[in-house]
Amino acid sequence: TMKFHFPDRDELIKVAAMAPPMLVRLYQDGIDAALIRLLLLALAIGIAHSWALLFSLHTKRWAGSGLLVFPILFVVLLPGPVSWFSAIFALSFGAVFGREIFGGRAILPPALIGLTFAIFSFPDAGYELQQIFEQPSNFMLAASCLPGALVLILKNLIFWRVIAGALICPLAIGLLFGDAGWERHLVLGAFAPGLLFLGAAPEGILWRRATQLAYGFLIGALIILIRTTDPTHSDGIVFSILIAGLFAPLLDRVLNWRAVRD
Repeated sequence: TMKFHFPDRDELIKVAAMAPPMLVRLYQDGIDAALIRLLLLALAIGIAHSWALLFSLHTKRWAGSGLLVFPILFVVLLPGPVSWFSAIFALSFGAVFGREIFGGRAILPPALIGLTFAIFSFPDAGYELQQIFEQPSNFMLAASCLPGALVLILKNLIFWRVIAGALICPLAIGLLFGDAGWERHLVLGAFAPGLLFLGAAPEGILWRRATQLAYGFLIGALIILIRTTDPTHSDGIVFSILIAGLFAPLLDRVLNWRAVRD
């Protein structure tokens, strides 16, 4: 028999937090693109649940929670329409290798795994905003993330120190190098939803405070580095969070070596 978890309170709070940026995406898409995004959202939710149920049947365990957060976040982070073929593969890869093979518990956010796979496998399919500095600032998308982020912080569902570290980095670079436009990084591309709902998510982040702050600072530094050195000026948010997440255990060990030694 299938064992399926209904969304718990924390998952519903996360879904509600991501509703404003989703609505902004739909508003900015226009009617045709918004319809495609909604259809993709329905497809993404179906794929996430299908893989969870398939693994639960095989392993005779509960399908688990978080099956709404992953597909919604995946769709919110998309800058525009993508092909159905690539979306099915990316969502399946994220669901299986980001969640299900670990017993239904994510090591890194499944949306991050799926988007990374899509960017590598389908570089021209529209998964990452190109020519980032030629794009207009998206104040509406950034602002729409703030209410949900505040609620998630108050409920301890994301780590505010990660957010602080990522915001301190562009400020520090702006002060050191006299870059008066440092704040524009915060409202370009998927910086705001990526940082708040992907970078600061509990999956893969160690709980020590110094590590969280350094992890966020590393995310901010990598975003700026990728955006300014990539010839195509890609968004960089997905790769930055992935690389920082891989280095998080090393950061934790270095910053807390005395505690580990004791």
